[in-house]
Amino acid sequence: MLLFFLIAAHGLMRWIVLIGAVAALAGARLAGDRGLDGWGGRAGLFYTVALDVQVLIGLLIWVLETGWRLNAFFAYVHPATMVLALLVAHFGRARQKRAVPASGFWAFAASLALVVAGIPWKA
Repeated sequence: MLLFFLIAAHGLMRWIVLIGAVAALAGARLAGDRGLDGWGGRAGLFYTVALDVQVLIGLLIWVLETGWRLNAFFAYVHPATMVLALLVAHFGRARQKRAVPASGFWAFAASLALVVAGIPWKA
């Protein structure tokens, strides 16, 4: 029963992460030189937090389902790609905090590309 709810939450969070990534990209591009108090900084924070929650839920599912026994995509590719996307997103958020919100744009774009590449669209 717990696994059912985790999988449902993971599926719902996928869309929240994608929307957050688009908002972070738009915020980083449009924020310019404004500080983190603007919506560009908050959108980057929202994206990284949403991705943190998504990866945490995914890792719980992976451990509870003994994910390493599944096919190669779910056993290795999907988790590795999403953890890498998480690291890249945090790199972008760190760049935003050190400089201006616009400095996280390319890291958020790379993170979104990894997320899209790692989503099992037919599952």
